Amino acid sequence: MPASSSRLLLAPLLVLAVISKLPAADPPVPKPVELWPGAVPEATGTSDEDKPAVYPYLPDPDKRTGAAILVCPGGGFTTRCADFEGVLIARWLQDRGIAAFILRYRIRPLYTMKESIQDANRAMQFLRSRAKEFGIAPDRIGAIGFSAGAVLAATATFAPLAGSAEAADPVERFPSLPNFLILAYGSSPLGGRGGVNPPAGTGSAVAPPTFLFCTGEDASHITGMTDLYAALRRARVPVEAHFFAHGEHGVGFAQGDPVLGEWPSLMYRWVRAGGFLTDKKRVAVSGTVTIDGELLVSGSVTFTPIDGSGAPPVTAYVMNTGKGAGAFALGADQGPVPGKYRVEVRQDATRWLSNSVNPMMLKMTQKQRSGTLTDADRKEWHEYARARDLSPSLEGLRVYPKQRPTDKEDLVVEVPEAAGKKLAIEVFSK
Repeated sequence: MPASSSRLLLAPLLVLAVISKLPAADPPVPKPVELWPGAVPEATGTSDEDKPAVYPYLPDPDKRTGAAILVCPGGGFTTRCADFEGVLIARWLQDRGIAAFILRYRIRPLYTMKESIQDANRAMQFLRSRAKEFGIAPDRIGAIGFSAGAVLAATATFAPLAGSAEAADPVERFPSLPNFLILAYGSSPLGGRGGVNPPAGTGSAVAPPTFLFCTGEDASHITGMTDLYAALRRARVPVEAHFFAHGEHGVGFAQGDPVLGEWPSLMYRWVRAGGFLTDKKRVAVSGTVTIDGELLVSGSVTFTPIDGSGAPPVTAYVMNTGKGAGAFALGADQGPVPGKYRVEVRQDATRWLSNSVNPMMLKMTQKQRSGTLTDADRKEWHEYARARDLSPSLEGLRVYPKQRPTDKEDLVVEVPEAAGKKLAIEVFSK
């Protein structure tokens, strides 16, 4: 057979080989669901841009956590970045069991920001009114916004609708305040263009737990984001912020970026740690940790859920700073949910006495502050300081994932629903 004929026969095989390596196509974009099935308030036309809607991205039933997030793309209120700040975000959340709803809100020049805010608040009310249909929990619905979408999400959050049980429109019977808020590069310096700030006196009853992301190079937004972080802290709103040194404005989830691409994972862990991926309520937990029969002087104990992927993992630290030797305690706002947990104990010192509980340090620093420290006191203090053994006490971090090293099974404890029962965690080095 001529060589040219061989090449002709091989060509289709090569094409088939290339096609077989192509990734499977994503499902098509879902059909939008209009927020007002009838007349839209303040509408000036009848196009899609006059009809606010959400695009629902619902997770498979076996992945579903019950959590939901309203996705607000940016675009300066004159366009919407529906792909990299919409579809890509919604798919990422959907893959992790979180229902995502991309918001189609009204924009300029057809409308003003007033209508955009109206659409965002309506969307939150709409999701709660249809929670059963969408398979989501009405008390675990958050909002995420990017750039102008973050300004929109924040502004709507700081001016929420309470909902009225007597409203003729069933959607308006539900509140619009998100249960949590995620803002990405979405604020200019406060008082400037696009700046957002919680109203004076805003407390945690109004502003929900908030997560912030921005980069130092995003000069027109980083100052507003840092000011917003400070304002939320002053208002005692639970807030976490991640400000990276480098990165352009508008990176979305920065998927594939080995540095900025970490922020979605940080955000997801924050959502999970907040208890938003489970319908179980958190409980306070306390107890003691012993190693080889001795109380742990410094270290931690980590609880990783084994009977529910949405349950928050938690870590309690043992620092001997007031709870008592070997003791740990987590309040209900940071504790685990009832259930079984795999436990790992970490020991980071075998010899440690915190200044906050050291009798000598407490006595001398009190005298120093009151101006009553004598020469005899100074001599006693100096002798004590020279006699102390502050050399390293262990060769490295010691981790105890099992009660005994020879055990085949990991150490497992069950966190009870009833409060007050203390956990006694005991591990051995041999």
